[in-house]
Amino acid sequence: MEFEFDFRLHADCSLLTGTVYFELAPDRYSGKCWAPGSRFLHEYTFCLFEGIFERRAPDYDHFGFVEIPRVQWQLIIGDIVTLRAALVQAIDTQQVTLPYGSTWKVQGPFELALAANQRALAALLTDLEVWLRQTCSEHEVISVLGI
Repeated sequence: MEFEFDFRLHADCSLLTGTVYFELAPDRYSGKCWAPGSRFLHEYTFCLFEGIFERRAPDYDHFGFVEIPRVQWQLIIGDIVTLRAALVQAIDTQQVTLPYGSTWKVQGPFELALAANQRALAALLTDLEVWLRQTCSEHEVISVLGI
């Protein structure tokens, strides 16, 4: 299996290629996917830090839909900030231990272009943190819609 990482937090679902994206939807799941206001992360990229969700959201499932309350998001955001700081501080040849998810093994492909991938992932985590903080200030729940 060949992995391609897309280190963007997408806001416009019409620009997505295929359907292998996690959707982060403000508020409770409404019964509809690809909702306005949602953000989208490519599955392989999400797997790089999916372990945070596996640890912090007990009902999280890679293939399911879960509503995560604000209090849990604060823990997830804290882990995202810690991970981003480690990535930013890493020297180009230094590997940061990522909280990989348990579904796909993406470690090898990520390490092939380690320095560039670490920088790109750090930038994505910055965008994600900003969106999560704003969304948590407006909603009690953010839903994660898996593959």
